[in-house]
Amino acid sequence: MTESVPHNITAIQQYIDSLESAERIKHHPHLPERAPNVEFDDIVHVDSTNDEGSNHTASLRNKSLKLFSLSMLNIDQIDLSVITKLDVSNNELSSIPGLSTLYNLQLLNLRRNWFDQLPPDIGSLSNLTEINASRNFLKPTSDSLRLDSLRSLDKLQLLDLRMNQKCRTVEHRAYIQKSISSDRKVVFVLLSIWQEMSATPGCIGSSAAVRDATLLRSQLEPWGTVQLRRRLVRDFGLKPTDPEEIGRAEVMDMLLSCYHKEGLLKWNTNHHNEDDDNTLVLNHGIANRPTIRIDGSPVRQELLDSLLKELQDWRYNNKRGGSTSNRERPSINAECYLILRAPNDNNEGSNSRQEKRRQKKMEHNQHLWNLAMQALSETDPEFSSRCSEIAVTYGFIGSPHIDRQNSSPFYGLSLGNFTEGTGCVAVEISARVVAMVNTKHRLGKVDGRYPHWVSQYDIEKEERYSLIYYDTLSKYQVPGPAIFYLPTMHDHD
Repeated sequence: MTESVPHNITAIQQYIDSLESAERIKHHPHLPERAPNVEFDDIVHVDSTNDEGSNHTASLRNKSLKLFSLSMLNIDQIDLSVITKLDVSNNELSSIPGLSTLYNLQLLNLRRNWFDQLPPDIGSLSNLTEINASRNFLKPTSDSLRLDSLRSLDKLQLLDLRMNQKCRTVEHRAYIQKSISSDRKVVFVLLSIWQEMSATPGCIGSSAAVRDATLLRSQLEPWGTVQLRRRLVRDFGLKPTDPEEIGRAEVMDMLLSCYHKEGLLKWNTNHHNEDDDNTLVLNHGIANRPTIRIDGSPVRQELLDSLLKELQDWRYNNKRGGSTSNRERPSINAECYLILRAPNDNNEGSNSRQEKRRQKKMEHNQHLWNLAMQALSETDPEFSSRCSEIAVTYGFIGSPHIDRQNSSPFYGLSLGNFTEGTGCVAVEISARVVAMVNTKHRLGKVDGRYPHWVSQYDIEKEERYSLIYYDTLSKYQVPGPAIFYLPTMHDHD
């Protein structure tokens, strides 16, 4: 097998696009390119565009903008004061220079952009009642959300932060609402609470740990319903679905049917007979998507030997967190799962119970951490400087999931006697194509913000340890391609 070679991001994305396009046009010759990103509310929006022609509304919606200027509004400077609604949704903006000039603004729509911070002058918009900042890259922090500025807006009633992946828990919602509300007002805050979403009808399996990674539905399950709806439109040429009428279960049925028609889902003989309901059969369909194979970067044999010895000592050692009773991430199917976090250089919260537990774990595993970081620094010194934690695992099986807390891609390294070419990190790189990243004795770089899982190996007879290096604290990087090497092989399993 020839060596995988790192390439620039553009070349990798072009390669992935070419693979996906070749598969797509076999069945959809009218779609040489992905269809436009049209959602149901985009269609509804067409019926309400008369409002955009009024003197009170300024819209730059869906213009593919990366930069904003007031001059784009085509309104004389003296007339800026009449604008009460600004809609810049569906672009690629990360700032709005001159926003304070629109001092009578009541509604601000930033939906589906690239904001990682709200505009710095948002606190000057004293008439603002509603902010839609959904589907951006905002964090539940004072700096990102300008919480002090929002608290000063006495007329603010609604803050929509749905589908911002870092704003994702009940605690985040409570913290934000408390921070921006006051005795004079209570602000309603909308968040996509991942715990609540995973419990909604239409999802199969309470977590990744209980899903069979060979099933196509299991591989698609980590995606949110919005992304699944988008795939029906962009990749399979269907019309947008109405969320009020068609829920996640129906969307998934439609999507699995599309895959089956293209031969990318095979019937599971263990769950298929003439009396079976079609939905049941689709849900148990075996994934049959084209696969490319990639090798990670080799690690020095001396380091590998030392790491394997250390990992074998860690396993079954209860003091070191390697016992089968220690599974710090129960949503993942692994016999042992331990998380080691980087030292806290700021010494903040050093007396907290959580920090003391972290320190104790590190004391028992300091040599393992040092060896693991040495391997990473020899491959990618820049990433090693911002690696915030390492997951140490044994017996990791399947578990299709998305790492929603990651700020950037991760590195994976696996060791043990499992067969070469098995136990890979599998990751979806496009709607129709999956990459198998070989991390055995290699460091493979993967963007875990796409669905990924561990491919099959002989769990009964073979041992497989893994080290997964995460960055959860750095500035959020917008996801690009899911892989960072061009492949050694291309096949169709």
